[in-house]
Amino acid sequence: ELTEDKVLLRALRDFNFCKLSRDDIGIFMGLLNDLFPKTLELVPRAVFPDFEAVVKECTIAKGLQAEDIFVLKITQLREIFEVRWSVFLLGVAGSGKTRIWEILMDAQNKFGEKGQAKVLNPKGVSRNELYGYVSMATREWKDGLLSQVFRDYSNDGNYQHQWIILDGDIDAEWIETMNTVMDDNKMLTLMSGERIALPPMVTLVFEVQDLLAASPATVSRAGMIYFDVLDMGWQPNFDTWLDKKRD
Repeated sequence: ELTEDKVLLRALRDFNFCKLSRDDIGIFMGLLNDLFPKTLELVPRAVFPDFEAVVKECTIAKGLQAEDIFVLKITQLREIFEVRWSVFLLGVAGSGKTRIWEILMDAQNKFGEKGQAKVLNPKGVSRNELYGYVSMATREWKDGLLSQVFRDYSNDGNYQHQWIILDGDIDAEWIETMNTVMDDNKMLTLMSGERIALPPMVTLVFEVQDLLAASPATVSRAGMIYFDVLDMGWQPNFDTWLDKKRD
């Protein structure tokens, strides 16, 4: 029911709002207001009341605080999954990155969208252990952690959402191999020459503190959710601690 300029405004705002810091949000909204005069307030954010109610239930069930900004981040992550199959969760430790995807997965399962997530630390193993290697003793291919997860997900069509959570710092040693998975090919190419396609329901989630070691080619291939530690503040953490003490 919206006109073309309002649809464009909503797309520009909602897709970029989630990746900005607190200081940049005001500048960005000012630019949008210049491009679309007197239109910004006429285009509300897309709201999903039924799903957000489930999100709040799952948040409280985990003993956390269902703050508006927390629910908004979860909704933004769900929205970005609609257009991207690779997403960076960017922020310092303690900003809520892990809790966001955990509660989103819980909410989707409770909402009737069956899903599963597997967590890997790419910095905790060698490159061969991550992607696989050819054994020098037997000359046989040995799958790594990531290639085995890809095979398992490729052969399992029982889930609507399948996430691979890569929780570890980015460096050129392991991330460059993921570029062909993150682009339109959606294909993991192994050293053996084998290629494993990424099924449509599979999403890559990179949980990182910064992108200092990532190349522009890597960053441009993925969506991004930025977690500013000031968004939540200290109050929700204190309230959660206090609730546990009361129990």
